Amino acid sequence: MEHTNSLQQVVKDAAAEMERLGYSASSMKHYHEVWNRYLKFTASDTVDRADMDRFLARKYGISSNKPTRYQRSALRAMNVLEHYFRMGKIYIRFPLASPVSDENVLSPAADEFLSWMKESGYAASTAHTHERVVRRFLNSAAEHGAEEISSVRAGHIFAFIQEITGHNGKASYELNSLRVFFRYLYHSGKHIENLAYFIPASNRLRLREHLPSVWEEEDIRAILQCIDRGNPVGKRDYAMILLAVRLGLRGSDIKSLRFSNLDWEKDTLTVIQQKTGESLALPLTEEVGMALVDYLKEGRPFSDEPYIFLSLKTPYQPLSRENHLHQVLNKYIRRSGVILYNDRAHGMHSLRHTLASNLLKQGTPLPVISGILGHRDSGTTMEYLRIDMEQLRSCTLEVEVPYGK
Repeated sequence: MEHTNSLQQVVKDAAAEMERLGYSASSMKHYHEVWNRYLKFTASDTVDRADMDRFLARKYGISSNKPTRYQRSALRAMNVLEHYFRMGKIYIRFPLASPVSDENVLSPAADEFLSWMKESGYAASTAHTHERVVRRFLNSAAEHGAEEISSVRAGHIFAFIQEITGHNGKASYELNSLRVFFRYLYHSGKHIENLAYFIPASNRLRLREHLPSVWEEEDIRAILQCIDRGNPVGKRDYAMILLAVRLGLRGSDIKSLRFSNLDWEKDTLTVIQQKTGESLALPLTEEVGMALVDYLKEGRPFSDEPYIFLSLKTPYQPLSRENHLHQVLNKYIRRSGVILYNDRAHGMHSLRHTLASNLLKQGTPLPVISGILGHRDSGTTMEYLRIDMEQLRSCTLEVEVPYGK
């Protein structure tokens, strides 16, 4: 929907909508500064993306796909204005587009890849992650001279990996996304080479000597105890962290948890896993149940949303797809005083590793651990835990053999 309003009217209406949505005064001040600067720069009386890009390049020096934080804030302000002009609405957490445009000669390949993932039944969250990485890669490849998808070579891959790893030598999900993309290109006949072979089979994050991070029980206790449950934020965060460390739920499943997933009479929690699309039923322990009740009764804002966990700022909405709850956990890790080491992972996924390790130490059969974690088979769990076979043998299920066999 394109508006016929003048540029000044679009700016005024966009600002009014943002204030209605509850943007802070400091945020609004920044948006006004960028927009007013643009109004003084432009001779256009309507929203013109090419003109916006010239403004960003000339006044903010945005010309590469690695803008500074200051440049990104200006870019976001202009993207919000253009989106409001075309769509008549504003997202609460507006995504930052690649500067200055996502489009390049290789973009159709990303569109086709996304369509293929949807047809192949990929989870929406997985498809979103793969698409985002692939579009970043295609932008990089185009900048390095690739004019069509068939001209992409190993050199483009190496250049991109260097860009995303920086000086710490780390890359994780990006490598997997690229591997899926290049296998798709090869098997669909869009590229004569299977470039997936040029992507490192492992990296620093996945080396076997770097075992999955597991928290000691005293560390978990310290983290939980430092959460201030006297306010809505603490009540919500406490319940989310318990769901991860006691039940092993992934962050994506915690964020998408609905009231319909809880059966209070049977004390069970049932979800369709975002990653696998498969159903998972878990016992709702008293500790987790009480934390949820405390949040729902005393912390959750009044809302008709079906989701349990909401943002606690107006307008009260579900937690965004880009929010991986990493910052939630790390806030309490810092407060607890628990010591972190450089090679130790400390995201929400580390809580799943902790639960799996504790269950293993308690002698829980491996297939049972796989079921709790929502893994399709125990082989995945074995790689997930990366533990020695002797320890695994002590936790295998005994098989009854008929008498006489």
